[in-house]
Amino acid sequence: MKLTHCWKFWLVAVLFFDGCATIYNPATERQETILSTPIEVALGNIARAQMGLTSLTRGKVQPEDLARVQQIGSRIARVSDRQDVVYQFGVLKDKTVNAFSLPGGAVYVNTGLLGKATEDELAVVLAHEVGHVAARHAAKHLQSDLGFALLLEATRAAGAGGEAAQIANSLYGLLQSGYSRRDELEADRLAIKYSARAGYDPWAIVSFFEKMLAEEKESGVGRAVVWQSTHPLTSDRIAAAKKILLTVEGQMFCPECGRRYPETTRFCPRDGTALKIITRRPGNP
Repeated sequence: MKLTHCWKFWLVAVLFFDGCATIYNPATERQETILSTPIEVALGNIARAQMGLTSLTRGKVQPEDLARVQQIGSRIARVSDRQDVVYQFGVLKDKTVNAFSLPGGAVYVNTGLLGKATEDELAVVLAHEVGHVAARHAAKHLQSDLGFALLLEATRAAGAGGEAAQIANSLYGLLQSGYSRRDELEADRLAIKYSARAGYDPWAIVSFFEKMLAEEKESGVGRAVVWQSTHPLTSDRIAAAKKILLTVEGQMFCPECGRRYPETTRFCPRDGTALKIITRRPGNP
């Protein structure tokens, strides 16, 4: 009995240290012990298969809708703090206003949201979801909810058995109930950062939130605005976004590498790209 227990301990230990690492995450600006990227990507693939999302479209999706999401999404992905995953952007035929991301870089947008969002607003929504991926929020949720050992074993078994269903159920529950307040505010901060880097108007995060609040009054929470119910749009959250926006207005940045430079600089010293400026909104100081 003691020998069996010992072997189980060492098996879990080997799986743990083989499948995770402590790194500095530039998205969260913290040292974190997280699943390795290959393990996270494998878990994302398992979840997609279980959720019927093996394709980048579901239902009758117009080619121009998919092209719109992928064009904007690719610009956002290029300036993300996380470049060790291949971001994929898909569209689901669904009238609810919703978007979500999965571990490993898959991002989906419902057609209902596409009909409500301008180009800049869609950019901040996609940047928000990319922010979740860069910060590894879903992967960390799986770690907390199911544990390292089960997740690592599931990937080694190619997702076979009950572990795959547990992974999908855990993520489905997360998407239904929403991330923590801390995760959402962090994703909002990254949405502002990435949309500005990619050359979009980061103030669109405020206009989109306000649009969703107006939609809530007409349809009721949980009926037509799923993105709103899983991403609570409180006045505090909008105020927090405005506070961040005021700190980045007027800054020069390179649309290629995303680095920021003093206002006197006009070209990126790394590649010579002409810098862009995050414009000030009328009436702001």
